[in-house]
Amino acid sequence: MNSIRQGHEQEARSHTFDSNTNGLLYLQLETELKQAILDGKYGVGERIPTEQELCDMFGMSRITVRRAVQDLVEEGLLNKVRGRGTFVAVPKHILGAQPAPERGFGDMSSTGKRTVHKVLEKSVEHADTDLGKLLGIAPGAEVYYIRRLILEENFPMAIDNLFVSAKRFPDLPDLLHDDTSFYELVDEHYQYKFGMESLTLDASTARGDEGTLLRCPVGSPLFILRKKMYCANGVPMHYSKSIVRADRISYHFEVDRDGHVVNQGKEFSLTVGGSAV
Repeated sequence: MNSIRQGHEQEARSHTFDSNTNGLLYLQLETELKQAILDGKYGVGERIPTEQELCDMFGMSRITVRRAVQDLVEEGLLNKVRGRGTFVAVPKHILGAQPAPERGFGDMSSTGKRTVHKVLEKSVEHADTDLGKLLGIAPGAEVYYIRRLILEENFPMAIDNLFVSAKRFPDLPDLLHDDTSFYELVDEHYQYKFGMESLTLDASTARGDEGTLLRCPVGSPLFILRKKMYCANGVPMHYSKSIVRADRISYHFEVDRDGHVVNQGKEFSLTVGGSAV
């Protein structure tokens, strides 16, 4: 690490910053740091030099360095961790309504990196009254429960808990593996047509087991996404509860002039505080 930092210091000395820029030296430093990140000199998750080290490397005041770093934090390129330093942030996914069967986390993320599904648990359950209503089946009917960890490359993004009717999806536990997309199975193997989906988005914080799987501290902000997907004929397809790292995902909604929430031409309802928008 010392040799790497020495290399950065030598390169930094070769750059001459124009001090006659109406006090905007911090913008020049922002550009320098941003280019270093884009060039891979500081990799995702890697700590950048401290404020004092940047002051020494670039010959700038701490106020100038602090403003440049803070701007990059606000842009989402850097992430400050109290007591540890400032790190290159993992790129966020931006999710909204998507056409079937591209809903959910696909094989390639919005950042261009491969998304991996790791199956954690498969079991046969029996629906209680609430789950029976969600899936449109009788209480006591068999349900397949599949829990998966969603990763971008090697970075955890979400824990997905999937529930489907065993009768509607025979042999699903044998067909759904780490490298298999559930929605591709729906489309190609079971040949169900996609209908509407109902989404509810809540905020939460990480508990011990969730923090361990998602590699985030206990108390870190999370999204809880509850989804009920329907077939084109109105029959419930599945119910899922996804626990998502809030620092890895952004949910994007567009609202038309009539107040309808739309994305990519698909209209859906957004529930806020128990009321449909």
